[in-house]
Amino acid sequence: MTTKRRKNKKNNITRAFARIIGLIALTPIAIFSLTLACDIAISNKSSGRIYDNIDDIPFNETCVVLGTTPYSKNTKSGNPYFNNRMNATAELYKNGKIKRIIVSGDSSKNYDETKKMHEALVKRGIPKKDIIKDTKGKNTIKSIKEVKRRFKLDEFTIVSQKFHNERALFIADHYKLKAIGYNADDMNIKKGYRVYFREKLARIKVFIDILTE
Repeated sequence: MTTKRRKNKKNNITRAFARIIGLIALTPIAIFSLTLACDIAISNKSSGRIYDNIDDIPFNETCVVLGTTPYSKNTKSGNPYFNNRMNATAELYKNGKIKRIIVSGDSSKNYDETKKMHEALVKRGIPKKDIIKDTKGKNTIKSIKEVKRRFKLDEFTIVSQKFHNERALFIADHYKLKAIGYNADDMNIKKGYRVYFREKLARIKVFIDILTE
């Protein structure tokens, strides 16, 4: 092999290596850009339809409480996300902002979120007759789908933390449902950082799930 050919081969290898390095360097940027785009799109879509103040939120016959486990490894008093959702739901009911409650969550023989949600609401003074279990709400999309499929509702209030309400309203929009959200108290990012980062990934997954239906 001539010196010139060896030099050209070396240059080709160098350029190929540089391209690989460039792609590797761009991957974190691409991931960050995708995460940011999904995050902004979902937050903007729910603007003006999420409420923090009980006096401001309009009346809806039914609310859907999105499920989460009542247990927590970090606190003896239980999962604050769960407790705060139950408190917010009771607040809506007692202030005449809703008349019926659907508790939507995962359910199995060994683990039943809806049972725990039902029990927690009864303890907060909600009549059993006004609480309905949706045991097929294994994730947010399924919870919203069941509201439309099983309960035949087009308008309802969603109860969860703000970050979750934003995503749920985005899903409701996709299925052409008129939903609003009432925000339960959240945790600060220092204590809830795991949930915070998991939510960012969940927002990307929403787009994938919707596009691949």
